[in-house]
Amino acid sequence: MLDAWHLTGFDEPDDGWLEGHTASGEKFRAPALTGTEAARVAAAVREAALESRSSRSTADVIGSVASAASRICGEGPEGVAARELLRMELGWDERLIAETLAGMAATWSSDALAGIVEAELGGLEALDGFTADLSWTGRGQRYRRALGPPIILQVLAGSVPGVAITATIRALLVRSGVLCKLPEAEPGLLPLFARVLADEDPLLGRGVAATWWPGASFPAAWREWIHRAGKTVVYGGGPTVEAVRAATPADTEVVVYGPRTGVAVILPDGPATAAAALARDICAYDQQGCVSPRLVYVVGERWAGFVDDLASELSAWTGDHPPPVPSAEEAVAIRAARAAFEFGGYEHGRTGVEAPGEKLTWTVLHSEDPAAHSENLPRVAWVHPVSDLTALEDLLRPLEGRIQSFGYSGSEGLPELAGAASRLAASRVAPLGTMAWPPADWRHEGRHQLLPLINWTDLEITE
Repeated sequence: MLDAWHLTGFDEPDDGWLEGHTASGEKFRAPALTGTEAARVAAAVREAALESRSSRSTADVIGSVASAASRICGEGPEGVAARELLRMELGWDERLIAETLAGMAATWSSDALAGIVEAELGGLEALDGFTADLSWTGRGQRYRRALGPPIILQVLAGSVPGVAITATIRALLVRSGVLCKLPEAEPGLLPLFARVLADEDPLLGRGVAATWWPGASFPAAWREWIHRAGKTVVYGGGPTVEAVRAATPADTEVVVYGPRTGVAVILPDGPATAAAALARDICAYDQQGCVSPRLVYVVGERWAGFVDDLASELSAWTGDHPPPVPSAEEAVAIRAARAAFEFGGYEHGRTGVEAPGEKLTWTVLHSEDPAAHSENLPRVAWVHPVSDLTALEDLLRPLEGRIQSFGYSGSEGLPELAGAASRLAASRVAPLGTMAWPPADWRHEGRHQLLPLINWTDLEITE
């Protein structure tokens, strides 16, 4: 059984173990922390975070974090363990795991992490002490320092590997200690990273604690941790977010990364390779990520041909990258969606399904009715024609603020698409084939990565 926890100052639980199942059905366990145990862990994390602020520079933190990340993405023992975890937890094939870890390695490199700090805060020194504010026009001089709270509490959800590590790295960069509630679907990778980080730098490793408890519950660990957290970061769907807000003190800021979706747009001059690029994005995380392209719109007259091309490419991708077996709930939902398109009537024009028979490895649902509805189902895409980009923007207006990324193929009308994306509050417009791998400095949900986590202190000196 997989151990899904990493807890500073903790050995064996007084109240036994909690058990869960990963996305692929693998069993794991985590300690059922008592209030006393949880308080002891939180105190140890806070102490480590405060000590590291005085004994480690931000450059030191970046170096240790990047080194630990490189080890779990590499070919050594830690990389082997990471690949085995992803295979066990998510049921992924080796090629998809290797591609995903390569993308993570680039995102977590020292250059990428230093670039984020410099772009958002003006330099690494902003987190190490007070620096001169060169824009100050008042009397004397003003100095500023940025710091996160001693403890950030994170509620992590989803089955996209690496999100938990990325969230934890952000907290470490702003010099905070981190308490994490692990996602049930993929609970093992963050504890592995924390153990490797502790090997790189024991002090930084003590500043990370992670464990799991069943969703929709707020046990003793939560009750102790939430009152010690300066900020709470939550990833998850609407019910998760609302439950966390309700269980969080009113004076504790909650930073939310909620449910969003991806939209793919085939512009009139989109090349024949567009279907292959889109299939790559669809299969990358089996439509589990907020960047996953669930809705597909073909501008112009090429709709029917593109449906056939996409079906062919998904069939090829499935042969090279077999998906995990869908859960019972997913299987029911996929069959229901197929039935709705196959037998739901034709009053809005031609409707149909492209799929490999009874197999649930991939599905293309296509309709001349340009709806803006989709579901979070593995390797299922909704494809519609649209007359022009003005019509597309009007169609997507109900999703304003809930579209994470636009993927596109072609160049005819790209400025108009970018304008529509900004008005719909999407955070990224990128070529198809790259949707699943945003750059390290992307603005997740349109916001900075570090600024929501920090507090600025101004020091004014008059002469």
